Amino acid sequence: MKSKNLMVFVCIALIGLAGCARYQAKSLNKIDTSIFSLSQNSQEKFVSFSYHIFDTDDCMKYLDRNVIAKGYQPIQITITNNTNRYLNISMSNFSLPYVSSEEVAKRVHTSTVKRSVGYGILGLFIWPFLVPAIVDGIGSSEANRKLDADFAKKTLKDKILRPYSTINGLIFVPVKKFKKDFTFTIVDEENHERFVLGATNHKIKI
Repeated sequence: MKSKNLMVFVCIALIGLAGCARYQAKSLNKIDTSIFSLSQNSQEKFVSFSYHIFDTDDCMKYLDRNVIAKGYQPIQITITNNTNRYLNISMSNFSLPYVSSEEVAKRVHTSTVKRSVGYGILGLFIWPFLVPAIVDGIGSSEANRKLDADFAKKTLKDKILRPYSTINGLIFVPVKKFKKDFTFTIVDEENHERFVLGATNHKIKI
């Protein structure tokens, strides 16, 4: 009986360890743009541009993975449209090379095969390890699924920025090609007028 109880305890403990494969990331905070008015009654019409370059702590907090160590620099971008214009936000008008959220996500996936195989090999000799092998495989797959969805949700995408609204999201730039003096060009949907926003040009009247 003691041996049976010990086996049950071992199984429960191993399943608990297998649960280490998970994805837990916080939602992106909005970059503070309180210095800019966003009132439709304001006489001043402008577009503001704010950004935040992620460090390792930011990566772990908002992405639950150190993507910088994998070669990708996340940049959080916020663009506020305090005008009555419809503005085209296109990633093709970002001055730095960038990669998709899918590419970054794949690089930081939890290795389902490696983790399961490790438990599986032990399970050939000690059968309780077969249980966490199965549980961990399922947990890793679920963690990767959540990671994929969250990365995609947080990534900046092409869109039309409506009047008096804000867009907020991440851009992933290869670390080796990252520069601090980047720009983002936006285009008026109606007359195709172009406006260049950048690290040294945070606010423009239009």
